Amino acid sequence: MLEIRRRECDEVRGLRGWRLIYGRRKVGKTYLATRCLDFDEYYLVTRGLTVLRGEEELQLDEGVRAVVKSLREGRTVILDEFQRLPETYLDVVSTAHPNGTLIFLASSLGAVKKVIDRNSPLLGLVLPYRLGIIKYSDALASVRDPFKALLFRDPWVIEHASGWDDVERNISSFYYVVKGLIGEIFQEEDRKLTQTYEAILLEVAGGMWNSTLVASRLAAMDMNPQKASSYLDTLFKMGLIKKIKVYKGGRGSEWYYDLDSPVMSVVLYAEAKYRVSEGLRGRVDLTYPISKELQFSIGEMLAEYYGTELAYSPHGDIDVILMRKGRPFIAYEVKNSFSGREAEKAVERIKAFGIPRAGIVGVLEDPPPSEDSIGPSRLIEMAEEITERSSGGEAEKG
Repeated sequence: MLEIRRRECDEVRGLRGWRLIYGRRKVGKTYLATRCLDFDEYYLVTRGLTVLRGEEELQLDEGVRAVVKSLREGRTVILDEFQRLPETYLDVVSTAHPNGTLIFLASSLGAVKKVIDRNSPLLGLVLPYRLGIIKYSDALASVRDPFKALLFRDPWVIEHASGWDDVERNISSFYYVVKGLIGEIFQEEDRKLTQTYEAILLEVAGGMWNSTLVASRLAAMDMNPQKASSYLDTLFKMGLIKKIKVYKGGRGSEWYYDLDSPVMSVVLYAEAKYRVSEGLRGRVDLTYPISKELQFSIGEMLAEYYGTELAYSPHGDIDVILMRKGRPFIAYEVKNSFSGREAEKAVERIKAFGIPRAGIVGVLEDPPPSEDSIGPSRLIEMAEEITERSSGGEAEKG
């Protein structure tokens, strides 16, 4: 199976002492920890509140005692899905500190509260580390294909699809997997996947990018912008939604909301537009959501490359804006390919919006010359430079 080298491997290796690696379901926490870290024992807390140690199933008391015993003997222990432990067991685990190295893995934001809450016996003993989906630059450096890199940012997809065509052909199957995964995230957060949350996720996937638009679409559910904003904030904290700054030419601030996972965004778009859960009628066209997600992922990588902040302008129809100290540094139009006239118009539109530099990104073929023209080969080179830099190589680009 394809393996993508993640820079987080070096980052978690560099952490010292007891630590918590947390993030939403299926972002690769267990895989990363067991592949990147030297450890002696691995334990998993089950939903039935037993503890698995290899093929051996232990009762909870026995399992926690085994963890503490190993720590006191100076061993390195991984305790997966630790958030399932009842609060009383945290006191028992904390008695082993500072012996050994304990690596907690957890699938909920609530797990962080268990280690940083002022009443937690683990406060000050454990360093939290959040793991998200694979960075686009890491995926692109590994697979060397802009569209496959976008798809494989969610590691669970790798064993189910070789490209977006597989997703399109089996869209209803992917929808049910995504819905189940989201429901599992809510379960781990002790929240129900209510009709309201699900409706908001579908609206965001369908292009309703701010609280006002979401509220207007869900007015029948007694939704207003303030309520919508509160729900969106909760989804952001759960790792399901990301926020991108909206550049308005210096006229106030606003956020563009999008699903954090490209494959989730594309699949939920298909449900919002085509109701794939009710049975397909005709061909599902995923061109728009894939293009949108590719635009944002490339924008994230360019921001990373130049050490800038990513912004976007839905009003000016500018795909990628890179900000330095709150001011636009350069903006890009992103398309599969450009004619000479399309490239000229893109540059003119960017400059007319008051942005000093304009570039174009051709995903499938090299674009015409501009102040910064980036083709597919250069995208891959930039991804490789970022991964080299993150592993202690070259200095930041300016």
